[in-house]
Parts: sequence; structure tokens; C-alpha cells
Amino acid sequence: MDEIFLKNIWYFGLPSGALKSGQVVHRQISGKPLVFGRTQSGQPFALQDNCPHRGIPLSDGRILGEEIECCYHGWRFSIDGACAEIPALVQSDRVDLSKIQVPPYSIKEQQGIIWVWLGDGDGSETPIPEVPDVGQMQPKIVHELEFPVNIDHAVVGLIDPAHTPHIHESWFWRRPDHRQDKEKSFKPSELGFEMSAHRASNNSSIYKLIGGEPEVQISFALPGVRIESIRAGRNFYCGMTACTPISENTTNTSHLMWWSMGWADILKPVVKGFAKVFLKQDQSAFIRQSKGLAWDPPLRLSGQPDQQAKWYYQIKNEWARSVSQGQAFRNPLKEATLRWRT
Repeated sequence: MDEIFLKNIWYFGLPSGALKSGQVVHRQISGKPLVFGRTQSGQPFALQDNCPHRGIPLSDGRILGEEIECCYHGWRFSIDGACAEIPALVQSDRVDLSKIQVPPYSIKEQQGIIWVWLGDGDGSETPIPEVPDVGQMQPKIVHELEFPVNIDHAVVGLIDPAHTPHIHESWFWRRPDHRQDKEKSFKPSELGFEMSAHRASNNSSIYKLIGGEPEVQISFALPGVRIESIRAGRNFYCGMTACTPISENTTNTSHLMWWSMGWADILKPVVKGFAKVFLKQDQSAFIRQSKGLAWDPPLRLSGQPDQQAKWYYQIKNEWARSVSQGQAFRNPLKEATLRWRT
């Protein structure tokens, strides 16, 4: 199978902080227009971003109490998409409002993130990736960028260990001449795979800011979520990077950061600056890659540095197959140890 967009799965929608009470936000996910809104009472919701009257985006409208109002003719809709009012109707004009509906999307809000379900049902039986240690703490930093490549290339770049010393060559990160042999153990997880907890690399000096002897654990989950958790005693840092497809050739990448060290809060502007530099470096690489991909060249994955990319395609294809056949997803991966230099 070569489907770009997965169905029946939770996608990263937007950070909770990007949706204030009384606000609406447009997002395109998997080629579908969505409007995210939050009512005046704080209830979040998501609908197809089209008024069923003339098709104008509902995100150009506004929140009125617990409803969203279209900017064109004032049609109002409840958060489940049901039409609540058509102001232009006179009392004798008996239009059945119950037959007018905007398609709704199931959402869940947790850990400072609004997730949206794209598929059949409400997604209640499918897990959402969770960030360890943080509870319901809001992320300290959120940064988003668009990459001009499809979701597959964005994800493969996200979980690729070999590009780091080249694309992210910086004084605060590792350099090509600081490569070391790495050996990591992996095991399958419910929606992807996990790298077993291990001591932080000594050529990643930025980890030392946490103090002590940091231990790192990394996980990946469909459709494109990487979570890195670093612990040292009572201190922790957690980072989530989520790739969300916008269209067949554009992907939104969101990076969120949590930490427990109170002293680090005063450094938020500095940390956010580093995060911007880091993601900009990835963005520059994807811009260059998109130029080459325009020629549709044959591509190949080689050796153990590319094994995680191979796993991604395996589990993605198995997910798509299980959905198309109405079967439960069974992770086809096995435990393994990989070796590479980075």
C-alpha cells in the first residue's frame, strides 16, 4: 500500500494555548478543512470548515456563547455541527433545521494538546500518544513550522539518526567530527516502537543541563509522533515532535517542550531560540529535498541507520491494511538492536 494519509487515527490538531475561549482557528489536515473553536465556557470542538449554506469558511465567523456563527448570513451551529438558527427565516417558513448539519470531528484535549480523530466512529478505542512525567502540565514552549514535503518524508527525517551531525551542526549540538558508535535496543509498542532507556550520549552536552547522569527514552507512534524523555533524579525534560499532514506535499511539524526545573523557566526565550534554530535547520534540508523530489528520483533505504524508516513504512502499511479490511491492528515489528555512527 502507498496511502499518504492514514485513517482511523488521532492526529495532532493544535496546542491548547493556540485556542482561547471565544476563538476559532482554521487548520487543514490530510487535505480536509477543519475549524477548531472554543466556546465561551471553554469547550473545544472541531467541525468541517464550510458553512453548508454557501460554503464559506466557518473560521471566518465567530463564537457566540456556545455556538459558532457564519459570517455570511449568520447561520449558527452547535459544537456537534447541528444547525441552531437561520436568522433570515420568518416564523411561517417551516425549514427543518435538524436536516442541516456540518460534519463534526471527535477531539480530545490532554497535556496541553488538542487531538482530532480522522476516521470512522469516535476513536475511543484507539490510544493517543502520551508524554511521560508531565501529567496535565501545559507545554513550556511550542514552535511550529511547515515542511514542503509529504508526511512520509517528514517522518523519516524526524526519526533519522544519521542527519544530526550534518544538518544540526552547531556549537550547542554535536559536530561531524564528534561522531561515536551507537548501539540502541528497540521494542514494538502499541502504535509504533520504543528505544529502551539509556544513558545520554556524552557528545550531546546540552543534556547535561538537566544535571546528574541523564537517562534518555525515545518513542515513536503513528501517524508521526516522536517523544523524547530525559530524566536525572527528580528533574525531567520531555519533548514531543508531531508531524501532521496538511496536503500531499506539505506537512506541519509542531515541537513542544516540558521540563520540571523551575530555574529553567527564566531561560525560556533562550531555549525557544535554540528550538527555532534546530527546526529551521530541518526546514532548510526539506526545502532542498523538495527540489530533488520534484524529479521523482528512485530512492533507497540502506543499512541500520535507516532501519527506523523501514519500520515506519511497515507499521504504516499494516495500519492502512487493517483499516481497509476492518481488522484490529497488530504491530508486525520485533525487538531488535541497531548500530550506527552519529
